[in-house]
Amino acid sequence: MRGKRTAIPLLCRALRLMPSKPSSKTSVGLTLRTGPNAVGALDRVTFHPYSDFLLHDMGSLGDGITQNQATGRLMRTAPLWGVRAQTTLLHDGRASTLEEAIAAHDGQGKKARDRFSRLSSFEKAQLIAFLKSL
Repeated sequence: MRGKRTAIPLLCRALRLMPSKPSSKTSVGLTLRTGPNAVGALDRVTFHPYSDFLLHDMGSLGDGITQNQATGRLMRTAPLWGVRAQTTLLHDGRASTLEEAIAAHDGQGKKARDRFSRLSSFEKAQLIAFLKSL
């Protein structure tokens, strides 16, 4: 995808949605592999979910639901893989564009939101194009 070489480092630096120092095995951070499956398309497939799957304090973006040790401000990072097919974004569907979803981030996501806002228009466009390719 055009812009991927630029978009991945921007995603790492600006949004901190993946490790800023990806593993030597991949240029996209976390790599997962499915287990054995009778369906060939799902059998031992390697993929990059573009998520750390950790709980993060999302401040006012939190859903207010407490589950086990996760307070109402803590949210698990959803994978960006497949975001191109989503028509609503965030846990409650309040955002209809990637830009709106990024702008809504608070708490630990506030720095990523602020970094995104400081990108040039060209860098923002490259980043959004890359996300829409996932």
